[in-house]
Amino acid sequence: MTHLMRALDWILDRVTLVLLAVLLLVVGGQVFSRYVLNHSLFWSEELARYLFIYLVFLGSAIVLRRNGHIQVSFFVERLPPGVRRAIAVLADLLLLWFTATIFVQSIRLASMVWTVLTAAMEIPWTLVYLGIVLGMAAMVLTMFGALWRHVAGRPEGDRT
Repeated sequence: MTHLMRALDWILDRVTLVLLAVLLLVVGGQVFSRYVLNHSLFWSEELARYLFIYLVFLGSAIVLRRNGHIQVSFFVERLPPGVRRAIAVLADLLLLWFTATIFVQSIRLASMVWTVLTAAMEIPWTLVYLGIVLGMAAMVLTMFGALWRHVAGRPEGDRT
């Protein structure tokens, strides 16, 4: 499981880096084109929006993996280790249920809009919603790893 999570981390890190670089190039190109060439790129705002969707969902998976989302742990840290572990397993199960539900529903949504095209770029909306599907899939894998770690009683740290 650890090798799978490391591979997932490596892929997510590189993909989000490339997406961010492309987003910056597209937005920078739009600004240059609009203010220097006095010509607007009709597709750039739409592409930037879609790249941002991918960045949000894939980036959320990275932050979840690194246990970086906001949490209030004041009370949990004061509980005995057994109770703390039980709460961690319960929290993992709830988050796994939530991410799996969003994953399944995003697949359903993406499959329903295959024939509907976006306004400017005229690509299927399924490609836009694929960012949600991929991000949620990564989160589901991350939550399986976290659940495995808590059930096995491994020490706190990254979600592996």
